[in-house]
Amino acid sequence: MKFIFKNVPMSSARHGVLSSFSKFPEKIFETPLLLVSTKGGSVPHITHEVLQLITKDSHIMQFPLPSTMLSHETVKEYAKGLAHFCGLKDYLTYCTVQDPSCLTPVGYNKTTVVSVWTNIGRVSVNAEKYMKTMEAFQPDMYQILANTDTNLDSTRKKALKTLRSCQIIFDECIKRHQESEKLKNSGVIGVISGGIDLDVRKDHVKYMLEKPVSGFSIEGLHNNGADVEKMDYEKCNMVLEEILNILPEDKLRIVPGCWKPQQVLKMVELGVDMFDSSFPFIVTERMCALTFSWKSIPLDVSEVPSQNVEEEINLRDIRYKEDFGPLKKDCTCLPCRKHTRAYVYHLIESKELLASTLLMMHNLHQYIEFFKAIRQSVGQAQRILLY
Repeated sequence: MKFIFKNVPMSSARHGVLSSFSKFPEKIFETPLLLVSTKGGSVPHITHEVLQLITKDSHIMQFPLPSTMLSHETVKEYAKGLAHFCGLKDYLTYCTVQDPSCLTPVGYNKTTVVSVWTNIGRVSVNAEKYMKTMEAFQPDMYQILANTDTNLDSTRKKALKTLRSCQIIFDECIKRHQESEKLKNSGVIGVISGGIDLDVRKDHVKYMLEKPVSGFSIEGLHNNGADVEKMDYEKCNMVLEEILNILPEDKLRIVPGCWKPQQVLKMVELGVDMFDSSFPFIVTERMCALTFSWKSIPLDVSEVPSQNVEEEINLRDIRYKEDFGPLKKDCTCLPCRKHTRAYVYHLIESKELLASTLLMMHNLHQYIEFFKAIRQSVGQAQRILLY
């Protein structure tokens, strides 16, 4: 895997290209990039065929361990990797330890063991078990096993504890990676944790600098799930800015979480390269449709975002019972072209599964288009303004 980028004038944003994947050497992916998140091997609420109706572009699929861990032995026997097993062989894969769309319970981790919460409960995972799972899954990229059980309220003592745990687990994982024939072409993503304690995070970065990794995932800012939307973004951005400034420029930078659109734009300005699609899923789960719009403006224009941007509408609201307009005006997705707000309201009231399917189709389409606009604006040395 190769990552090259160019800086954007008057900004810390980066316009990059991911390429040279062994499975698809001809494919390239521009950054800032959106990972398409999955659960149990498929995008939530939609089938592979429906995904083709949303987008025919190449994407990197994110496979969180909580929804795939229990399939480890079956995938191992299948012997062709997780992407083939799930019917997604035409996509690149990125495996992560935790699921950014689901709240991760606090605690339950040990120095050499990380807890992963599956649909049947907690599973203890050490370096040996994790690397055997990765060898079975054969991902194009994967995150090193790490204890990221910190947030912006964590104490220094806890941050130091997770740092020590991450170092011990990392050394064992990277040793096994270098000895593995099946993972020789897989990109390794190191994890930077430590809550709000900048000294601990900087020590973590120093430890990782000489390690053979393709990029870094900055974690331990939150415990995943919908609560990320309610975070103190100023604190979060302060931590990110400090850490991004000391990371190697030639390495990929990932920040997982269901970030609100305005926060995504701020992170892009700070120099983050990769995000995930947990936010559209969270919005779908509360039966809402994304409705925000955007435009590109020059970097030197001082126009500020409106404080009254309507990011989403709740289709449970009775006001949409007789609203025969599309979910979002001018949206080109299939639900907006073929259906109305009133119809989706009816589906929700009738508890039809199709409601979640249509909303997920719309929300994922909207977010994919949002990231296309971000890449275009960054490439033209502009920035995105929401309205």
